[in-house]
Amino acid sequence: MPFDSARRVAFRVEYDGTGYSGWQSQPNVPKTIQNQLEIAISDFVGCTSVVQGASRTDAGVHARDQLAAVTINHPASLDGFIKAVNVRLPDAISIRAPREVTADFNPRFENHGKTYIYRVYQSHQRRPLQARWAWRLPWPLDAERIVAASNNLIGSHDFTSFAATDGSHKSAIRTLTQLEFEPSTDGCFQFILTGTAFMKNMVRIIVGTLVEAGRGRLSADDIVDILQAKDRQAAGPTAPAHGLCLARIYAHFEDVELPDRLTD
Repeated sequence: MPFDSARRVAFRVEYDGTGYSGWQSQPNVPKTIQNQLEIAISDFVGCTSVVQGASRTDAGVHARDQLAAVTINHPASLDGFIKAVNVRLPDAISIRAPREVTADFNPRFENHGKTYIYRVYQSHQRRPLQARWAWRLPWPLDAERIVAASNNLIGSHDFTSFAATDGSHKSAIRTLTQLEFEPSTDGCFQFILTGTAFMKNMVRIIVGTLVEAGRGRLSADDIVDILQAKDRQAAGPTAPAHGLCLARIYAHFEDVELPDRLTD
C-alpha cells in the first residue's frame, strides 16, 4: 500500500571527513557528506530526498554531532529508518538519534550554539594513529601562554581578524563561551571552543593564532591588538582542516542552555 503522508525526520550525523569535499553538496562533486546522505536516503525511500544540515563543515573536517533533517514519504519506524540508511552509507558516515519534527524544521535555524574540538600533537615524526585527526606540531608549546592568550577571546567580540575574507557573514560579532586548551587521553592536546555561532574558518584561524602564542611568537596582549585590528592579516595562520571536529550542536528541541564547557 502506498504511503502518502510526508514526515520530517531530524537526526544526528557522525563522519570522518577525510577524503570528502566538506558537508555541502556541490555540482559535479559527488564526495560530500550531504550528497552521500541524499543518495542513501533516496535509495531507501524510493524517491529523491533533500537533506538539510545545521553547519557547513569544510573539506577534510570531521563531525561527531552534526544535526540534519529530511522529509520522507515512508512508513518505516524511526529505528528502521536509521538502520536502513546506515547500511547504505559509506563506512565513514553514520546517522543516529532520529526524531519526528515539524514540517518547517530547518536545522540551520534550530540550534543554541556549537562546540568544536581541534586536536594537535607534538612530535618530530608523523604518528599515523594520530595524524588522521590531529595537526602535528614539531615544536614545543607553552600551555600557559596559550591559556593566557585564549582568555582574551572569551566573550562577545568583533572577530573579523579571525574570519576568512571570502565568508558570507554580514556581521563579525560572535560570542565565545568556552575556549580551553587541555591534554586528551591519547597523548594529544585539544582546543575546545563553544559559542553561539562561528564564521568560515574562524575556529581554525583562532587555533592557528593560539599555536603562535604557544610558540612564543605572540603574547596575550597581542591577541587584544589582533581583535582590534579587524584585519585577517593581523591574525595567525589557518590551522589544517583535518584536526577539526564539530563535536556538538545544541538544538532548541533539547531545551538546554548553552553549556559553559563540553561534557559527554
